[in-house]
Order: sequence, then structure tokens, then C-alpha cells
Amino acid sequence: MSYVLAIDGGGTKTNVVCADTNGTIFGSGISGPTNLTSTSVGAASFSLREAIRQATEQFPVDTQITHAAMGLAGMDSSADYDLAYSTLNAVLEQFAVENFILVNDAVIALENGSDAPQAIVLISGTGSNCYGKNAIGQTANAGGADYLLADQGSGYAIGRQVLREAVKSFDGRTERSILEQLVCEHFSIASICDLKSKVYSPPLPKNEIAQLSKLCTTASEQQDVVAQRILNKAVIDLLNHIVAVTTRLQIADTAFDCVLSGSVVELPEIKEPLIAQLQKKYSQIRVVFPNKPPVHGALKLALQAQAAKDLS
Repeated sequence: MSYVLAIDGGGTKTNVVCADTNGTIFGSGISGPTNLTSTSVGAASFSLREAIRQATEQFPVDTQITHAAMGLAGMDSSADYDLAYSTLNAVLEQFAVENFILVNDAVIALENGSDAPQAIVLISGTGSNCYGKNAIGQTANAGGADYLLADQGSGYAIGRQVLREAVKSFDGRTERSILEQLVCEHFSIASICDLKSKVYSPPLPKNEIAQLSKLCTTASEQQDVVAQRILNKAVIDLLNHIVAVTTRLQIADTAFDCVLSGSVVELPEIKEPLIAQLQKKYSQIRVVFPNKPPVHGALKLALQAQAAKDLS
């Protein structure tokens, strides 16, 4: 019997499912990041290998895997694609995968959330990205250029600002913020004076900085105005991603789906004001929160490829 692999490779974790050609899932795996802009080739290869091993460990050795479809974060140029394909395909060959489909993670998130002819997806997790298509097949994206060039409104951007505002609070360069105390507790330090070594020696990984966004929501719930400003700025930044894509696709005045995906857009402090802004700006928008994880978008692509092969 033939099987397919579906893979969602992110900056924090990698999810894999293995299914038969009817879409019935028989195995799953989860491991570390495979985003090659923030993860070494060796670490990304290990993460993918481990997640696939978990997903297929109950299968016979001679199991045939005809297609693997992967959505990968941080893949935004032809050079990114070439490096990712050669690196990750080498891992898939170890499992005798016959065909490999590699796309940006925004593509599988969109496939997972909507079948509409006009749709966009906004992803905000560790990083941020927006991608969309219109009825005549044009596509556009905004963001996705990783943490030095983009990632506004992401968990990383929020977490980085948490660190900066904690230092500013300690210095007296802004009003006193609860973030100062929360950061000290998070790193088990007595004072912000001790923060530098925690951040720089060794450098704090991007995904760990993104986790600090949780401190921002905690402080916001306690009516901390500094934390509230950070979150309000994130909402504006995420909205700007959507405005850019809808403008380039010329769909702002038409019906379209807007899929919201990722841990940050699920935060009430982000989700509620963002939806309000979207509904105010776009009269025919349908906001969608997928009820399945993005890896199911990759599964959809793998099954479509398998079906096309069966017909040929």
C-alpha cells in the first residue's frame, strides 16, 4: 500500500503526519525547527529525520511513500528554495520518498484554511508572513523576510520588545512596567543588570525570544500600559500585512477569505482587535480560524499530487 507524508516545518517545531492515499492518518511525529534561516543545516536535517521516524516507526520497512509535501517557514527566495530542497530531500531519500513537494509554509496554511477562489492567510507565530491569491491566479505576499528584515507582529517581535521595555523600565527611560519583574522571574535573575548574559552569552535563540510574548499578555491582563502598547502595535503591524496583500491582489472591495493562523493571532489580546479592524475595513471579508493544524494543508497537497499521478 502507498502512503504520503505531510510536513509543516517552522521556526520552533516540525510536525509530520503519514497517511494512506485516502487521507487516513496512521502516524505522526513532532521535533525541533527546520527553518533554515534560523537553524543550521545539520539541526534542521536532524529535526526532519526525527519527526519522520516518529511518524513511520510503526510501518513495515518496505513501506512505499510516494509523495511528501512540506511547507517550510523562512523560504522566500530561489536561493532559500535551492538550499532547503537539497538539504531536506537528502533526508527524505533516506526514507525512500519518491516525490518531494516543497512550498512556503504560508501556502499550506492557506490550503488548510480555505478553498475559496480568493483568499489570504496571515501567519503569526515565531515569525510572521502573509500570502494570498485572487480569482485570476495572481499571488502576493508580505513579510516573511525573517527577523532582521521583517517579522513585525510576530511572537519574536513581541518578545524582543518585552526585553527592551523591561530594560527601559529598569533604566527609568519609560514608565515603570510589570515586564521588568516578569523578565527577571522568567530568567531567574535578581535584577535586569543580570539580563545581558542571559540574552547574549550564548545568544538567545529566536524561538525562545518569541516565547517571551507570553509575558506581554500576562502584563497586559494586569493593565500594564507598556505591555498593552506592545500588543496594540502588533495588531497594527499584522493588519498592515493584510492591507499590503489585498491591495496588490486588488481584492479589497470583493469577497475573500482571510485565514488567521499561528499562536499569536490566537491570543485574545491580538485576535479580538484584529478581527474588529478587518471587519471595519473589508465589507465582504470572511475571517477563518482553521480547525486543524497547518500540516493538514500539506497533506492536501500530497494527496492532490498522488491523485494526479494515479490519473496519468
